[in-house]
Amino acid sequence: MAKVRGLIFCALFIAIFAVLSLVQIPVGSVPITLETLVVQVCAGLLGPWYGALTFVLLIVLDLIGLPLIGGHAGPSLMLGPTAGYIWGWPFCALFAGLAIARVRPGSRGEIVKLIAILFVLGDLVCYIPGLLWLRHVVPSLRPWGSALAGGMWPFLPGDFVKSVMAAIIIARVRRVYPTERILHGQRASMDSGIAES
Repeated sequence: MAKVRGLIFCALFIAIFAVLSLVQIPVGSVPITLETLVVQVCAGLLGPWYGALTFVLLIVLDLIGLPLIGGHAGPSLMLGPTAGYIWGWPFCALFAGLAIARVRPGSRGEIVKLIAILFVLGDLVCYIPGLLWLRHVVPSLRPWGSALAGGMWPFLPGDFVKSVMAAIIIARVRRVYPTERILHGQRASMDSGIAES
């Protein structure tokens, strides 16, 4: 049952992603989108494994022809200028999800910890494959200074704002619906402790 619930929520986040990815602001070779916001929230609510699985499935489905990423699909997208960022999403969800699982809901400094985790592991990580691939496919961006100027620096302020938004959403939702309850249908651990006593 847990696996079925997990896959259902994977599908739900893929659907949310497909809709929000249509919101784009063109900026050179890499547009500004809400995609990493969904990656971060998914990691925080579904945990590392189902979070990563969500974006592995998203990539596979898009690769075989379903236009789930900005309304585009197919090998051309997965080999285009933004492909490296796309490949980084499962790793962002995995690493951020693992770190977020160590932050207790409602604990002191929860929001600050979540923002730091989401910005570094849920966002900056995808710039590693993103910039490497961008330099490979766009000749004018092969110098590192040009690659950073065209594929990273302009996006960091917006990325930070998205990490703050994701942290607030995750903190509020998981106090009522922690990952265990979402995936297994269990009540929050606090409720379980009260029931047992």
